[in-house]
Amino acid sequence: MPNTENRKHPTAKTATRRGRTDGDATRALILEAAGQLFAERGYQETTSKAICAKAGTNIAAVNYHFGSRDELYLAVMNEVMQHLLNLDYLARIAGSGDTPEQKLGQMIDGLVQGLIDERSWHPRVWAREILTPSPLIDRILETETLPRVEIAMPILAEITGLSITDVKLRYSLLGLMSPCLMLMVINPDLPTPLKPIFQRPAQEVAAHIKAFVMAGLHALAAEAR
Repeated sequence: MPNTENRKHPTAKTATRRGRTDGDATRALILEAAGQLFAERGYQETTSKAICAKAGTNIAAVNYHFGSRDELYLAVMNEVMQHLLNLDYLARIAGSGDTPEQKLGQMIDGLVQGLIDERSWHPRVWAREILTPSPLIDRILETETLPRVEIAMPILAEITGLSITDVKLRYSLLGLMSPCLMLMVINPDLPTPLKPIFQRPAQEVAAHIKAFVMAGLHALAAEAR
């Protein structure tokens, strides 16, 4: 007769940990499926039913893990921004001892690499949000865009010598955002005049963008002086 006294039984803690792991895996599946569908169809045309079908989960999984389709969309947008411009990465750069030009250059390098080398769904979700804003655009700007702008603005102020409150500093932000936004919104597979750029190394593309942006910032600095 087998000895069962020393046999290990799953404890409540082990079961809870397993349940949490399974839940995290399901949540990640839903997030990935939602990202792909939002990139393909946009916010308006993507249903919870379609997301669950693609993720292979129960129809109630979106509400269970995220609360609602809107909250799932916000989670997807957070994933998009963390993928393209990770906040911790930006904060480390901003807090380093590098020159402001070096800091900004590293930020551009990281973003361009994500846009050129990684043909993922992340930029396409953001492009759709820019071109056809969802009803959640205000929340997205507040929680995702503004924190990143707040990191970049002091660096731009250092380079240009402009006050952080000077409206002219917004021109420097415009000059920084414009080329990067173009890379986001243009489909690299379409025969546009910019298609050859997406076939070039990310380092080369970033170098040209940095040269363009830095020239504009230094022009503003000279004007300020």
